[in-house]
Amino acid sequence: MNVPNHMTPKSILGRLGILMGTIVIFAIVSIMISTIFTEMSAGKARAINIAGSLRMHSYLLASQLTEPGQDDAQRTETIARSVQAYETRLNNPLLLAGLNVETEKPLYERYRRIHRRWEQTFKPLALAAATDEAQRITFIRTIGDFVSEIDEMVHLMEQELEDKIQWLRLVQGVSLFAIVVVVLVTMYLMHMQVLIPLNNLLDCARAVRKGDFRISAEHTGPDELGQLGDAFNVMVKDLSHMYANLEARVEEKTEELARTNRSLELLYDTTRTLSAREITNEALMQVLRQVEQVVGAASGAICACNAEQQRGLPLAADISRDGNRPTICSQSDCARCIGDGAVAVHAAATADSAHIVSIPLTDRGRSYGVMPLAIPRERQLAPWQLQLLEAVGRHIGAALAMAQRNEERHRLALFEERSVIARELHDSLAQSLSYLKIQVARLQSLLDKAAPAEQTRGVVGELKTGLNNAYRQLRELLTTFRLRMDGRGLQAALEDTVRECRSRTGLAITLRNRLIGVELASNEEIHVLQVIREALSNVEHHAHARQVDITLERLPDNRVRVRVDDDGVGITSQEAPTHHYGLVIMRDRAHSLKGELSIHARAGGGTRVELEFTPATPFRELPQTA
Repeated sequence: MNVPNHMTPKSILGRLGILMGTIVIFAIVSIMISTIFTEMSAGKARAINIAGSLRMHSYLLASQLTEPGQDDAQRTETIARSVQAYETRLNNPLLLAGLNVETEKPLYERYRRIHRRWEQTFKPLALAAATDEAQRITFIRTIGDFVSEIDEMVHLMEQELEDKIQWLRLVQGVSLFAIVVVVLVTMYLMHMQVLIPLNNLLDCARAVRKGDFRISAEHTGPDELGQLGDAFNVMVKDLSHMYANLEARVEEKTEELARTNRSLELLYDTTRTLSAREITNEALMQVLRQVEQVVGAASGAICACNAEQQRGLPLAADISRDGNRPTICSQSDCARCIGDGAVAVHAAATADSAHIVSIPLTDRGRSYGVMPLAIPRERQLAPWQLQLLEAVGRHIGAALAMAQRNEERHRLALFEERSVIARELHDSLAQSLSYLKIQVARLQSLLDKAAPAEQTRGVVGELKTGLNNAYRQLRELLTTFRLRMDGRGLQAALEDTVRECRSRTGLAITLRNRLIGVELASNEEIHVLQVIREALSNVEHHAHARQVDITLERLPDNRVRVRVDDDGVGITSQEAPTHHYGLVIMRDRAHSLKGELSIHARAGGGTRVELEFTPATPFRELPQTA
């Protein structure tokens, strides 16, 4: 039969199990023997009491026979009752149960002899003695011998019970002694083979916790705690090896984290430098210095060029002593640095460096320049450094692309603004001056013909009116040209316009801008602002109004509506008066926005100017203000 490993004789659990089983067996044996002796002794005390009472009843019979003052009939009746009671006690089942026929034959034989003697001798003698004096004397003379036999039987019964009790005491004492011995052996085994090894393991664990890996468990062997000690020693050795390599790994990880931190700092500083200011030589030079410091480059440059060009323009570089060219190149072989738009490593042009690394400056697949770096001959760039340089190159390329796009947008905005100025000058002031030129020609003709003074004064009056209109238009145009959209946005510009118009005209102007959170392009904001300003100018000069309401709102079909209502006299004609070009200019602005402009009289009085257009950029999903 195969015995499980944890129950082999060398197992602590097996030995402890055997000892505990031995204790249990001794306890069970002691209990069983006590139970058997108890069952065997059951009824002995009652039997002894009944047997002892036979002696008392024997003497009772003798006293009843000698009791004076009784006649024969009374004595006979009394003796008969006593004999019957005596026989009842002698044949009592409790007495018979106390006499085990199989185990206590001598005692039982003594009982049988007393019983025969009673039946054969003393019973007849007691009955006869009730009436016969001679039988009475014989009974009294022999009753002592009969009681002596009963005493011997009682003594035997007591001796038998005492022997059993002595055996019970012996068995219990032996069992108790055996249990105590086994318990002491178990405690000794627990102390020597469990507690001491466990305490040793705990001391070793505390020492290892403090970093002492020279410690080893003393208790080793085939048992459980011995195997645990072996495993603990192996674990301590492994921990010692791991701990020996831990510092190197920590240093390696620390260096890696520091490298990552330097990379992130470089990317952050590059992004912040290139986004927080204009792309200047100083900003690019600052980025170049940081790159050189991180990768350990001896010198470097940032050159702008296109992929089609074979010559670059240095934007930032370490300048040579003559101050005419970067130290990293001679400006005669730019094609070598530009290459095919990928990271390239090639021989250096100077003697103090071993190789040059060219980093392309790209954005969205388009090349905007190159950043060559001179690396000392004793250094080799790690893969992470090349990846970092590529990321920095993309940042610089994005900044150059953004600067180029900003320059193009600025140029287009300048061209558009010049076109707007030319158109507004042509549509307003130029036509007024043409009209004045015609009037001057008329006046010259009238003066040459010596025309009547009334005609001359009429032409002069028209000239004066035309000059006033031209001056007003010039003033309005100058105000328009001075208008600019700063970083505060359309809302601030509208509030400034309303505030200036209120202070100048005294009109009660209400502004409801429900486009808060909606972004319009800068040219759209300019056109909207100019339409509102022109509408307010018309109200000021022609409407004779007291109240003006300005509303800007977003329509359900993602269109924008601008509405200016006044409570003045109302417009009477859709055609602009002579020498007045405000309506024409507002329609031109609506046309520029690809929208519609409507001007009509309100039902309750006054005029409504309404502009609707679709913005070029989609609306942002932000809550609208009421």
